[in-house]
Amino acid sequence: MAESQNKRDLAYARTKINFDVKDMTNFLHGGEANVEQRRYIIDLIAKDPVFNKDDWGWLNHTDAVKRGIAMSTRLAEIKMEHDLNDLDFATMMEAIDDTLPIVLHNGAFIPVITSQGTEEQIEKWIPPAEKYQIIGCYAQTELGHGSNLSQLETTATLVKETDEWEINSTSFTAAKWWIGGLGALCTHAVVQARIFIEGKDYGAHVFVVPLRSLDDHKPFPGIEIGDIGPKAYNGFNKMDNGFARFNKYRIPRENMLMRFSKVSKEGVYTKPPHAKLAYGSMVLLRSVLIKQMALYLSRAVTVSTRYLTVRRQFNNPTSRNDSDLNPGLETQVINYPMVQNRLFPMIAQSYALFAAGAVMMDMYIGLMTGLSSGNIGALAEVHAMSSALKSYCTTFAVAGVEESRKLMGGHGFSYFTGIAHLFASTVPSNTYEGDNYVLTQQMARYLLKEVKTARTNPDQVTPYSKYLLLGLNKSAFARSTCSVALPEDWLSPAVQLAAFEHRCARLAYELSDAVEQGGLDTANPKTWSDHNIECYRISHAHAQYVMVLWFIQAVRDASNPETDVERRAEPASIKVLERLSNLHALHTIQTNLVDFVEDGYFSPAQCQSLRAQVKNIVASLADEAVGLVDAFDHPDFLLNSALGATDGDAYKRLWDKAQSEPLNRREVCDGYEEYIRPLLKKHGEFKL
Repeated sequence: MAESQNKRDLAYARTKINFDVKDMTNFLHGGEANVEQRRYIIDLIAKDPVFNKDDWGWLNHTDAVKRGIAMSTRLAEIKMEHDLNDLDFATMMEAIDDTLPIVLHNGAFIPVITSQGTEEQIEKWIPPAEKYQIIGCYAQTELGHGSNLSQLETTATLVKETDEWEINSTSFTAAKWWIGGLGALCTHAVVQARIFIEGKDYGAHVFVVPLRSLDDHKPFPGIEIGDIGPKAYNGFNKMDNGFARFNKYRIPRENMLMRFSKVSKEGVYTKPPHAKLAYGSMVLLRSVLIKQMALYLSRAVTVSTRYLTVRRQFNNPTSRNDSDLNPGLETQVINYPMVQNRLFPMIAQSYALFAAGAVMMDMYIGLMTGLSSGNIGALAEVHAMSSALKSYCTTFAVAGVEESRKLMGGHGFSYFTGIAHLFASTVPSNTYEGDNYVLTQQMARYLLKEVKTARTNPDQVTPYSKYLLLGLNKSAFARSTCSVALPEDWLSPAVQLAAFEHRCARLAYELSDAVEQGGLDTANPKTWSDHNIECYRISHAHAQYVMVLWFIQAVRDASNPETDVERRAEPASIKVLERLSNLHALHTIQTNLVDFVEDGYFSPAQCQSLRAQVKNIVASLADEAVGLVDAFDHPDFLLNSALGATDGDAYKRLWDKAQSEPLNRREVCDGYEEYIRPLLKKHGEFKL
């Protein structure tokens, strides 16, 4: 059989790439050793039949959860058989491409105990957890409360006579809800509950709570457990998101995690040295999400880029076409400027997410290292940064996954693109681990404190808030304008960063002035909520600033001979990375232009030259697009896409996938005799 035009088109596109794809892959994943390890782990999963994806589209929730449990147990076995570490486990979860009941055991249960437990508690709980003799989850969210920890209704009342805690769901809405792993798999949970000692409320704390018997897996008396049912878009279908209600259930006092807060047998409460020390686990989960969004969005743009390269529609001439090579054929969809303008900025965003994910994880590791020695100096900033980036990155990544689907036209609506499943996996990230709108208040509050520091002790402003010093001289700041005179000036990182810094400083001071002039209090929700919209603006502005900054720094490091070899890249790769960095920065400005012009920082002429420069960069990346997505190094097993496979044979693969539909196993569909025939014959025979 002759090679399809689809395959020829994608193969030809790869001949036009002007950089070494392998070199770019090594840059993205932190070196060749990491790339090889990632491939090894994904291959382990791909070869194991329990992880086969062929029937996923037809599983109902009950069958999917059972499959998820089978996959979870096999995942644990592989981890132990191959002595894999936590990073390898995360790669296995990436390869599996679905959220499994066991994910929060490694992702939350163990980290929370490790970070908040005493040495004795760690010694008691972690060894059996690492050997999967117990399997845990993280139970915070309730039916009636999610973000508002202070109002959780689950209580832990100290019973001094027996040296126990009495865990109780004080109302119907106090039931723990949405807890991954709770519905069917887990034997234990770390539970957030409000402590009461002799009637006094000491706020939410964390407890290790046994849930099910290790002999027969039945819930212990005093606990009602179940699954909350299927989720939107059929997402998280294999995850047993569950509920739990406690009826005066007793656990030992020592089951309260006491690294920071402590309660003695006599009922003496010792508060932590810092009120937010327990935020470490939340910072971890939010930091991990940045890297996850890089992986998710990069998969979506990989599928759409490859498909749009092989998809041909209409004979409209474009500035970039292959009519000389393939006369008479329709135009490749990827050659239309509107398509490029929608697609290429998302490729740039994916690269920026890889850079941001690496920095955010470094910040988290630095934070936890400091906390282990009692240094809490970085806690406030890292908590605020992870909150702001979680909100911003998951927002645009989910939108990007959906935009990638829409770019593919009608075929994009097929489950077999792989993007439908991807969207269902990413969209809940906008609300779990902190609602994306509510979460922006964390960065706003942090920046308001930084504004006060800038006004009273400017030398103490943290590095990522240094832009606040620009606003100390109000009259000079009000007169400041963008320095761009020529279109090429936009390609200066200094010019780009200056624009983001000016915008952030203005929004931060405007919020601060409004709070002060209104006599408002950030701790008073009756007044603070009046400024939630402004909080959202400054939080996302700050997130965009550090995203641009970190991408610029990553590209600079890539060309620095003193940088670790794992973070370096060849000159040809750096040339393309610089264009991606410019596109990311300028496209972000363009899509938020009102923030840069409402105080006159940009002139109308500068706005016009900005748009022209974005258009030029987009056009300059056309030959590199396929190479840029190939560099993400997502194998076909992971993409699970008929339209985005490595060989480009989209139509043949889509046809073959459709043949696997169970309806096609019979020539006449089930239901014909019962429904269709009676309707056709209702008014007698009709002869064709």
